[in-house]
Amino acid sequence: MKRLIAVHLLASLLLLTSCASSGKAGQSSSKQGSASQNNKLENTDPLYSITLMRQGSILMQQGRYDLALDRFQQADRIAPGNATVHNMIGLCYLRTGQYDLALQSFNTALELVPGFTDARNNRGATYMAMGQYHMAEVDFIAVLGDSTYPHRKEVYFNLGMTYLQRGQMGAAEENLRKSIILPNPVFDGYLALAQLAQRQGEMDLARNILEEARLEFPDRFEVSLELGKLLMLMGEEDEARPLLEEVIAADPSSEAADSARTLLGVDK
Repeated sequence: MKRLIAVHLLASLLLLTSCASSGKAGQSSSKQGSASQNNKLENTDPLYSITLMRQGSILMQQGRYDLALDRFQQADRIAPGNATVHNMIGLCYLRTGQYDLALQSFNTALELVPGFTDARNNRGATYMAMGQYHMAEVDFIAVLGDSTYPHRKEVYFNLGMTYLQRGQMGAAEENLRKSIILPNPVFDGYLALAQLAQRQGEMDLARNILEEARLEFPDRFEVSLELGKLLMLMGEEDEARPLLEEVIAADPSSEAADSARTLLGVDK
């Protein structure tokens, strides 16, 4: 399975959300249907589709995408025409690397509701995973055309990553910087900006970006790891050491901790 490029995916669900809804998906939903996981025969109670959607959302948050997909597909069989369900089905396919099927699902959601911005963002993420960066750019710019959309910073991040993949460094930096504007900056925006600065040889700038990220996200030890790596490259081992030790202490069994040990030259 191909590795997904870092993007922010957006999901809207009735009553239970993994990310706040833009509010437009509900305009497309037809009648709600249901399915029973405990019986071989599907439950036809119209209200049960909401329960299935809740179950699917929880399973997605647990990373159990195949089971989540089953719940959403049951809901779609009972109440076809719900754009939110097709968006969630698309997310399951995207997370499992089934990009063609993901694209079909997001297209269906957008046919039902052309203004469904979550689905358009997710379709852009699918295009990115498929290496179709121009198509991704078109979708992300279209999402940003919705001035009422509440997740614009996540979309700026996605658009910045699109430009980064295309080697358009200036446009990438411009959009990534918009993703970290306070309040509520996008965490991954800091990491991407720091990596971009480092790639361009601007080590001090990369350091400043990561130090700012540590202030905004003090509990994210990934920043400590990246800053520790950078300081080691800059020859500032004494400053890097406490950061890398912090990573090890945070989660001794993690890959990040292993990386920190390697940089420090210590045994597992």
